[in-house]
Amino acid sequence: MIRFAPGHKLDDHFYVRQDGTRAYYFSLEKLESLVVQAGFHVVSNQYVRRETVNKKEGLCVPRIFVQGKYIKPPKS
Repeated sequence: MIRFAPGHKLDDHFYVRQDGTRAYYFSLEKLESLVVQAGFHVVSNQYVRRETVNKKEGLCVPRIFVQGKYIKPPKS
């Protein structure tokens, strides 16, 4: 969400890309809340940092993803 130009923000954490597609950026807390509301247990929920390298253009773009592991509890 850092790389979006002014005017691309639709709402908090919600943006429109240049091609018209939408992007929503979850915080760890928001994702955990949604998962728990859906009835899952959180095993892990973390940010993962990666770099995407475009060798032809000579670009190295840092990326941050939310990665989680969740368990659906057995029925009682």
